Amino acid sequence: MTDLKMKYRLLVVDDEPYICSIVTEALTAVEKYEIISFTDPKKALTYLEENRVDLVLTDLIMGDFSGVSVLDMALRCHPDCIVMLMTAYPTVNNAISVLKKGAYDYLVKPFKLDTLKTAVKRGLEHQALARENLHLKEQVALYKLSEAMGVSSSIQSILDLAIDTARSVVGAKAVSVLVCKYDNDIPVPLLTRGKIHEGVVDDFLKGDHPLCRAAMNQGDAQIETEELVGERRAIRSLTVHPLTSSGRQLGLLNVVYEDPYHPLNKGKQQLLSIIASKIASAIETSRLQEHLQTSYVKAIQALANAIEARDPYTWGHTDRVTILAKLIASRMNWPEEKQDIIKMGCTLHDIGKIGIPDAILNKPDRLTPEERKQIEAHPILGARILESIDYLSPAIPFVLYHHEKYDGSGYPHGLAGEDIPLEGRLLAVVDTFDAIVSDRPYRQGASQETAIEELKRYKGKQFDPIIVDVFVESWQEGLLEQLGIYQHQTDAKSVIAE
Repeated sequence: MTDLKMKYRLLVVDDEPYICSIVTEALTAVEKYEIISFTDPKKALTYLEENRVDLVLTDLIMGDFSGVSVLDMALRCHPDCIVMLMTAYPTVNNAISVLKKGAYDYLVKPFKLDTLKTAVKRGLEHQALARENLHLKEQVALYKLSEAMGVSSSIQSILDLAIDTARSVVGAKAVSVLVCKYDNDIPVPLLTRGKIHEGVVDDFLKGDHPLCRAAMNQGDAQIETEELVGERRAIRSLTVHPLTSSGRQLGLLNVVYEDPYHPLNKGKQQLLSIIASKIASAIETSRLQEHLQTSYVKAIQALANAIEARDPYTWGHTDRVTILAKLIASRMNWPEEKQDIIKMGCTLHDIGKIGIPDAILNKPDRLTPEERKQIEAHPILGARILESIDYLSPAIPFVLYHHEKYDGSGYPHGLAGEDIPLEGRLLAVVDTFDAIVSDRPYRQGASQETAIEELKRYKGKQFDPIIVDVFVESWQEGLLEQLGIYQHQTDAKSVIAE
């Protein structure tokens, strides 16, 4: 379990020189031990403050000085240090007291040197196991971060987890992620955790620091300064890890680390580099998704334009319906994620009309029963077009159910009441209102007052009564007039909210 190639540093403290000599001689025989001894406990305290120590072997009573002070200093400076107390005057109370304070073992003088060697070996093996457990904890944290990246599409949640990992596992005092708006551009702060009210550190976390500029040009960079933090001495490490993907600079991961006695070690530096690579991957994935979504939105708009191009009388209809639907959904406090798909759903709600012949779609006279049957098939046809495209599938409730009626007399499935998905019930109201006030091949558009009366007349029959009430209240409050979509219908595309 103990790494034989590793050199452990052992500190022996006893006010009796011959004890220090005997213990040092016995332990020096083991090649992997480096032994430092002091007969003056005050010098031992100073050494503990300034140097790395793996194990401390100290006498309990040294004149007026207590070995408990050495114990406290060792564990304060080196939390994973193994501390053993030696005493020629053992008591149960003393043993319990030092063990409660964190001592690993309690040796009674005189003791056999073999007993000493065994105790030291056992203590260092315990320490090695604890360090290995800490390493495993770090690996688990990285695994959780990787898992989150695999299941979450939210860049914010991934960044939150990455920063929390850096702070909890590495022990960072403060962390910031800076992102370039464009590749290799000047990075700007995106997310910061922890604050240190000091000019240099604040500038560093914001990226306004020579170290940050150097990292953008040269790769990972680190500086360490030893200074007073409050009333205590501390080593402060500022470290920067560029966020790179496919050779492009996406930003920086800036970390502030403080420790009374140790700078940021190579193991933690490596861990931060891994976290930086995870963050860079998440940012790159997020940008690819945004690009894909933008492409889909353009495709959606192209489809909508293709539909409207076949019927000049419906030009701008989908845009106006979208604006109205967003207004009513907001007034009804729809969840944000449902509001986000309104534009998609409203834009595509008539996509099934692509399969309807122009002669029927633009017929100026009333439709025959057979022609009416073809028209009424467009919701099902539209849903079939979208069902194979995952990104567009949230629009299906708008497409499939906007001609269902609250009393069950609608099409294509004859659903009634709340069995009709909310998206379909909302679209039925706003779609009908716009259809009434808009010109058609077979009639002129009616007034808004007439459309409102129609909605009220068929409330609870064709339309969801709650949605109608909200729509009517919005119209009465002048909110539709404020939208401006019916003042000049040809301007609808310029006012639609993206």
